[in-house]
Amino acid sequence: MIPISFAWPLHLVKFCWSQPIVVYLASLSILTLVSACSSSKPTVQLEKPPIGVVTTTVLLADLVKNIGDNLVEVTALVPPGADVHSFQSTPDDNIAVSKASLLISNGGGLDKFLEQVIKGSAADDAVHIFAAESLMDSDFREDEAHEDEAHEDEAHEDEAHEDGSHEGNPHFWQNPIFAIQYAETIRDGLIKVDPDNSNTYHINFESYKDKLTELDFEIASTINTIDESRRHLITFHDAFGHFATRYGWRVTSLVGHDASQVSPGSVIEILEKVRAQGVPAVFVEPQFSGGLLQQAAEDSGIEVGLIYSDVQDGEVSNYIDMMLFNAKSLARLLR
Repeated sequence: MIPISFAWPLHLVKFCWSQPIVVYLASLSILTLVSACSSSKPTVQLEKPPIGVVTTTVLLADLVKNIGDNLVEVTALVPPGADVHSFQSTPDDNIAVSKASLLISNGGGLDKFLEQVIKGSAADDAVHIFAAESLMDSDFREDEAHEDEAHEDEAHEDEAHEDGSHEGNPHFWQNPIFAIQYAETIRDGLIKVDPDNSNTYHINFESYKDKLTELDFEIASTINTIDESRRHLITFHDAFGHFATRYGWRVTSLVGHDASQVSPGSVIEILEKVRAQGVPAVFVEPQFSGGLLQQAAEDSGIEVGLIYSDVQDGEVSNYIDMMLFNAKSLARLLR
């Protein structure tokens, strides 16, 4: 038998072999295109909202802003110019506390009103810190601090307070070095509720610490221009003991924290001492009624100057400006 050979036409052979390759390449191209489209789709990152922080005072709010910057949204319960000692919270304050992740009070009995607001309104996972925690010893805790001060006021109702040790005085921020410890405590509180931004809080704290260290030097330089015999701070309110200790001053106050306790007898007594010592000025804070002191001082030919214990609107809208204002006010009137 003669073998029969069968030959495919060349164009059919090329078509049969190339067809699977064409299909494969086409499929690969489609997959590549789909993959490219999928990978080019941008990843949507939801921006994290700022941490809600509630403080008792405007001064504490200022410290929080310096550490937290745009990572925090801060609400101060006590408005500028109000007296933290006698402040009464409002329903709006309760709402603010209920939304906060971090609650900050001074401690030392200064702002105990926040405790009741927290009990009734704060979220279960909210963190509450005392800015002055590291500065309070075992005898100077929240339950007792200003109760002792109140007893002392009752026992010495008609006497001025001339204090050297300033134990039991919760106004630690009047010493800028203590304010650094406030800032450190606030930094740690922010990290506790927002650990993802720990590095930012550390960096901001170091920067602010440098500013507070510079502030301490500038205050000392300003008030050191005053003759030592005149370095006696006479105030209406006992808030400046830690300032006096830091810079080697004497301080005398008419009242611990309740302006209603001041009697004409105590004012006359202290002004007689001031005149005898040659001190040309006494100082009052805007949130306290200084009418009695001011009238008596004017009658005695003694000038009355302005001094701040908390941040206000306007000229002293932050802690550093407040402290510099006070130093310059002392230097201007006591030199």
